[in-house]
Amino acid sequence: MPLICSETEVYHILDVLGKGTFGKVVKCCRQSDGELVAVKILNYNAIGSQLIKNELKMVTTMFQSNLKRSHIVHFFEAFCDTTRHYLVFEMLEKSLYQLQNENSFKPLPMRNIRTVTCQMLTALAKLRELAIIHADLKPENIMIVNQQRFPFRVKLIDFGSSGIFSEVRCVKEPYIQSRFYRAPEILLGLPFCEKVDMWSLGCVMAELYLGWPLYPGKSEFDQVRYICETQGLPHSHLLNIATKTNKFFQLTKDQHSAPAWELKPSVWGPNGDIDEHRKYAFSSLDQLCNLNITKKNKTSCSEDAAAKITDCHCMVELIKRMLALISHQRITPDAALRHPFITLTHLDSPDTQSYYDLSLEELQKALIQI
Repeated sequence: MPLICSETEVYHILDVLGKGTFGKVVKCCRQSDGELVAVKILNYNAIGSQLIKNELKMVTTMFQSNLKRSHIVHFFEAFCDTTRHYLVFEMLEKSLYQLQNENSFKPLPMRNIRTVTCQMLTALAKLRELAIIHADLKPENIMIVNQQRFPFRVKLIDFGSSGIFSEVRCVKEPYIQSRFYRAPEILLGLPFCEKVDMWSLGCVMAELYLGWPLYPGKSEFDQVRYICETQGLPHSHLLNIATKTNKFFQLTKDQHSAPAWELKPSVWGPNGDIDEHRKYAFSSLDQLCNLNITKKNKTSCSEDAAAKITDCHCMVELIKRMLALISHQRITPDAALRHPFITLTHLDSPDTQSYYDLSLEELQKALIQI
């Protein structure tokens, strides 16, 4: 059995969990106590070295603080040899994306979405306190801890793209965030802050509800087009100062012959159609409310049906506040944790009691109480 040795521990490699451009993640048994751990191995080259140095800097910053209840992956140690760097983390079960895949990407019930969202808000609130931007929040980086023991208990992983506020604000044309979850300010080349993570979380919430990404652009142009078709164009004062505006928009004249921005024409496909990768093409985020409210639900008097309708409207209101086009208008993690969708105050009535109890029980079981 292959071994990995640090100065204080011996790790027995049991399996390869995943491979990437710069290395791999392996499942190991820690010899000292038999604990299963995940070891990220990155090759010792210029790009890989910078990647791991960045992640090491972030986890070192984080773990000088108390993270026990923060729903952030636990980090044990880092070391290197002549060819590779190693980062040792707690072993988690599977990513939220893997769970979705196993369930054929069926939409999740809103109580599950609330449970995941609350934990990720807790993680983002802690990162904000530490002045850290995660910059790659997506289902692949949200890990299920143990679905059988603690349904939908999750932790945030992968800090390779993360940065400190004061350092990343000065980066020109940053390539951060996976495209489906990339905030408008990154797409357009505007100044950015930790609010990019709230945009990503809003996209994840919508995806869990739809069973499909809200904005699955095949290119940055598609990404901007999808956002604009659903939420309208960013304000002209933002487009006037953004460094990448001309990539997506062109100047025209409005009805008063004043200069105005409009989206550039889409590229037509070989069959004379515009490429469409959305499962649902919304003209407003409010239309999310209409998706799973069937005719039966609208006419039914059942408590659960009425509670779900109320819950859906409350969830969509929170998603809209996360997906504000102007970043400084986006809700903060702390404020979102006080939102009715998370606190369940909108369901605190006799008519919604059973649905409220089920949602609260799941939420309490998932949250780390230690």
